[in-house]
Amino acid sequence: MQICRHLTYVRSLSPGKAIFYYQTHDCDFVPLQLETNKIRAPKSGFTEAFDSKGKLKNISPHDLAYSNPQCIQTCYVPPNISSIHCRFSLRVEANSLEPETCEDIKVKRYLTKLSHLYTQKNGYKELAIRYCRNLLIGTWLWRNNHTLGTQIEVTTSDNGHYVIADARLLSWDGEWPERDQKTLLALSAEMEQALTNPDKYWFADVHAVLMTGFCQEIHPSQKFIERKEGEASKQYATTSCVNGEKAVCFHAEKVGAALQLIDDWWDERAYKPLRAHEYAADRKNLIARRHPINSNDFYSLLKLTAVYIRHLRAVKSADEIHPNIHYVMSILCKGGLFQRGKS
Repeated sequence: MQICRHLTYVRSLSPGKAIFYYQTHDCDFVPLQLETNKIRAPKSGFTEAFDSKGKLKNISPHDLAYSNPQCIQTCYVPPNISSIHCRFSLRVEANSLEPETCEDIKVKRYLTKLSHLYTQKNGYKELAIRYCRNLLIGTWLWRNNHTLGTQIEVTTSDNGHYVIADARLLSWDGEWPERDQKTLLALSAEMEQALTNPDKYWFADVHAVLMTGFCQEIHPSQKFIERKEGEASKQYATTSCVNGEKAVCFHAEKVGAALQLIDDWWDERAYKPLRAHEYAADRKNLIARRHPINSNDFYSLLKLTAVYIRHLRAVKSADEIHPNIHYVMSILCKGGLFQRGKS
């Protein structure tokens, strides 16, 4: 199957902003706010003493001892507050069952058939379990999951209520206690229905309670800005409340990126799950784990749709589904523009 010039999918998972707040005796929602500090940072960068070729600049020892004044934003737990709440909503839709736009009828027929067979063979169960695993272990909390205890509670539009007492005790590839394993399977069964039923619109309210240390630092999303004179060099994301106050938060995109950390199919010896991405970008190591030269990137595998259709027809259980099919379907669930362009 050749990739056509116009091919798009709408994302299946749509998280909202994750808001940080705390509770007091008088109010159950007090937005966690920022502080702006001016500090005298020491000069420590490579370019302070060396040029781009590594040669020493003509500077005196005194030059490197001067401070470098900076204005930054910080976020800390207020004194006498022992727990911080972080909450977001998640909408799941069956948008991967067929393309949103596709100019080639044959391509659309192939892709629709692929998702139909994937549904029949319970392939979406594997994706749902992986998404829900990230929900329940608090992957979406990023650096804030290092706490004295992290309780995660999920309430769904199907009247489901799921609680993980301490997400710190769970891991992506570790053994889960029987109770938490049942919670994972029950929650993922609801999500699987939402991923496969186009008439179902499923919502989940995800709420984490972080037991924190005294005045512990909190790490919201960081803004990418073009700094103006007098502004902080490091700024965090905020959202406005109805009373005009601003609460620090995670961008919806950052939450979504954490839920999409499910691709451990990129190698037989894969040691960590990567974000579902067309080239499996490993940002920590600055390398694409699915480089086209290896023919395991999304676009190379998408051309094998007809082969995957024949494979799905032959398999008898979800355990027999080839990992490349799970990967391709995870990218379709992620959504995006997949056309090859006018050229």
